[in-house]
Amino acid sequence: MKKQMINNINNNELLEPIIELKNVSKNYKNKIILESINLKIYPNDRIGIIGSNGAGKSTISEIIGGIKTISSGTIVKKSDLVLGFQFQTTAYPVGITVLDMVKYYLEVFDIPMTASNLDEILKRYQIYKFKNRTLERLSGGQQQLVNILLSLIHNPDFVILDEISTGLDIEVRSEIFKIIEENIIEKNKGMLLVTHQMKEIENLCNKYIYIDEGNIKESGLVSDLIEKYGSVEEYTMQKILVSKSQIDTRKNVCTKNNKNRFNKIINSEAKKGKTIPLVKLILKYYYKGVAVPFFLFAFPIILMFLEGFAFKEIYGDVNSAAAALIIKQLTVSVATVSIIIVGISVLPQTLIEFRNSGLMKRIGSTNTRAVNFMVTTILICILFMITTFLWTMLWSGIMFGWEFGWNQILAPINIGEAIGYLVVVILASTTFGIMIASLFKSTSPTAYITISNIIFIPIAFLSGSFIPISLIEKSEILNVFSYFNPFKYSITPLNSSWIGEHKLDLKNSLFLLTSLVLVGIYGFVGFRKMNWDR
Repeated sequence: MKKQMINNINNNELLEPIIELKNVSKNYKNKIILESINLKIYPNDRIGIIGSNGAGKSTISEIIGGIKTISSGTIVKKSDLVLGFQFQTTAYPVGITVLDMVKYYLEVFDIPMTASNLDEILKRYQIYKFKNRTLERLSGGQQQLVNILLSLIHNPDFVILDEISTGLDIEVRSEIFKIIEENIIEKNKGMLLVTHQMKEIENLCNKYIYIDEGNIKESGLVSDLIEKYGSVEEYTMQKILVSKSQIDTRKNVCTKNNKNRFNKIINSEAKKGKTIPLVKLILKYYYKGVAVPFFLFAFPIILMFLEGFAFKEIYGDVNSAAAALIIKQLTVSVATVSIIIVGISVLPQTLIEFRNSGLMKRIGSTNTRAVNFMVTTILICILFMITTFLWTMLWSGIMFGWEFGWNQILAPINIGEAIGYLVVVILASTTFGIMIASLFKSTSPTAYITISNIIFIPIAFLSGSFIPISLIEKSEILNVFSYFNPFKYSITPLNSSWIGEHKLDLKNSLFLLTSLVLVGIYGFVGFRKMNWDR
C-alpha cells in the first residue's frame, strides 16, 4: 500500500498540476499573513498543512479555495476543477435549515436526486434526524457532519478540510474519518487538510507542507517524516521549538492596497447559472425570519390604522376635504418610511449576517461571487421596497377609501414628479443601507438590530410617519431638526408632489441636488468599505 501511494505521487508529478500558487502573498491590516508562497498540487495529492497557530494555515487553504483574495502573485487552477470546502467557521444566519443548504448545493451543481436517495445520504451522514432543524441550533458535531456532507455531496475533484475534528467526541470523529476514507482516499481524490491533530495527517495524507511565519519552510512525503522522526507529531514539535527560539526579523509592514475594497469572495473562474438557487436561499432566510415579514406587511398596516384613524377624527371635525388630505399625506409618508426601513434594517442586516457567517463561505465555495450575492440581495430588497410601498397604499385604501374615495387619498396629483422622487427615495434607502452595512460590517446581527432602531426611529418620526409632514413644518423646533434627517430632501418634495403642492423652485431644486449628492456619498462609502475579504 505504501509503495503504491509513493508510485501514485511520482506518477502525479508527471502530470500538469491542478492548482499552482506562484509567488502568492497575502497582507491584511498592515500585517503579512503569507509571503511568496509557491506550491504545486497534483491530482490525488492529499496534503497536510503543518504549522503553529497564526502561521497562515487556514489563510492558504481559503486562498486555494477562493474564499480570500491575494495581495500579489498568481493562482492557476485547472479550468474544470470542482472544489469542495469544509470550514472551521460554524456560524450561520438565523432560519437556514440543514435541508435548505443541502438543496442549495444540489441545485447549484445541478445534481439530480430523488427524495429517497437524499434521505439515504442524510442517514449515512447521521444528519437525517435533524434535517429540518436550523443550522444555528445544531451542536458542534452535528454542524461538522453537515459541513463534511456539503464539501463532498457534489463529488469534487479536490477537497479542502479545515480542522475537521476540533471539539468532537470520539464517535463523531470516527464517523467523519470513515466518510473521508470512502469519499476521498478510496476514490483517489485530492485533499488539503488543515489540522492540529498530527495523527490525522499520518492517517489521511500522503504529502505535507510546513508553514512558519507565512512561508513554506519544508514540504515532502509524509512517509519520509515518519521514517526519519518516528511520527509527524515529533517532527512538528521539533520545528515549532526551533521556530520559537529564532528572532523574528520580518518587517510587519505592507503596502496599502488602493484597489476597490469590495473584493470578490471567490476567484475569477466563477460558474454561471447560480442566481436562481441563491435567490431561493436568500428568500428562505427572509421567509423564516420574523422581522422581515413584520416590517414589510404588518408594520405599515398597524401604523396606518393607529395614525390614520386618529388624525381622521381630528381633521374630520374641520371638514371632509381636510381629513382626506391629511390621510393622503400620512399614507405617502408611511409608505415611504416602509421603504426606508428596508434600507436601514433589512438590507444591511442581511449583508452583515451573511458576511460574518459560514454561509457566505458556503456560497463562495459554490463559485458564486460575493458581488453576485450583494447585487441579488439589493435587487430583492428593492423589490421589497416597491412591494411594501404598494401594500401600504392598498391598506390605506381599504381602511379609508370607502369614505373618501380611493382616488382621493391614493392617486398622486403630479404623477411624473412623484414617481421621480420615489425613485430617488429608493436609491437613497438602498445606498444608505449599503453604507451603514459597511460601517458596521463586523457587528453582530443582534447588536445591529439595536443600532438600526436607534437610526430608524428619529428618521421615521421626522419623515412624517408618526405625525404628518405638514405639522412638522409648522413646528419651528421640529422643522429645524428635520433638516438633520437625510431623507427629508427626497421625502418632502415627494409628499408635496403627491398632493399637488410641489413647485420646482430654488428650494426644491436644492433638495433634489442634495438627495442625489447624498446617494453618491452613500454609494461611494458603502462600496469602498464593504470588504468581504477578511
